[in-house]
Amino acid sequence: MAYRVAKNKIIDKHKKRTETLIDDMLPAGDDEDDDAPDFRAILLTEATTPETQYLRNLFWEQLFVALDELPENQRQVFIWQELDDMPFEEIAQKTGENINTLVSRKRYAVLHLRKRLKQLYKEITEY
Repeated sequence: MAYRVAKNKIIDKHKKRTETLIDDMLPAGDDEDDDAPDFRAILLTEATTPETQYLRNLFWEQLFVALDELPENQRQVFIWQELDDMPFEEIAQKTGENINTLVSRKRYAVLHLRKRLKQLYKEITEY
């Protein structure tokens, strides 16, 4: 019983993080990048098939490769905020940086990730 509860909590947290991450990487209505990749349909599907599992794994692998290309300060803010669910206020206290500086760094990280993952999205959707 305890195993099932723990497993469900981990799955719920993973789904929440995935949705937040994907939402953040998608353009807002007035963003300049109108053709940014839309990974929602691929990653948030309820069906778990070998193909969807492969695509999810590929997405996460490519995301971390793209994160490694970022400057350390941009990468760290993105990871803390998106993957660790740390609010900007807490990051600001931890680093001593201004919140606006942190938001700007995250924005540059998101723009880079959109650009890098666009090719993966094209390959997946043209498949």
